[in-house]
Amino acid sequence: MSDVVGLLSGLLAGAPSLPGARCRGRGSLFDPPYRGENPDTTKARHAQALGLCGRCPAAERCRAWFDGLPKARRPRGVVAGQVVDGMTANVTFCGDCP
Repeated sequence: MSDVVGLLSGLLAGAPSLPGARCRGRGSLFDPPYRGENPDTTKARHAQALGLCGRCPAAERCRAWFDGLPKARRPRGVVAGQVVDGMTANVTFCGDCP
C-alpha cells in the first residue's frame, strides 16, 4: 500500500495548482479512451472536455505546465485544450471549441 501512496504522491507533486480550472471534478471527460469504449463515445466526451478548456480561466497556466513537461511525461487524453494520444504522439488542438 505504501508503494502506491508513494507513487501517487510523486505523480501529484508535479501537478500544477490551477484555481478555477473547469476540469476539476470532471476528470472522466478528459481521460484517454477507455478499453472497449465506443469511439463515438470517446469523441463526445472529448468534445465536452475541449469545450470546457476553451472557456477555462486557467487555460494559459495549464498550457504552460503541459508545454514544460518532457514528452514522455505528458498525460494522455484532453489536456490544456488539446487531445493527446500517447501511443502515436498525435496532438489535436482545440480550434473549434464552443
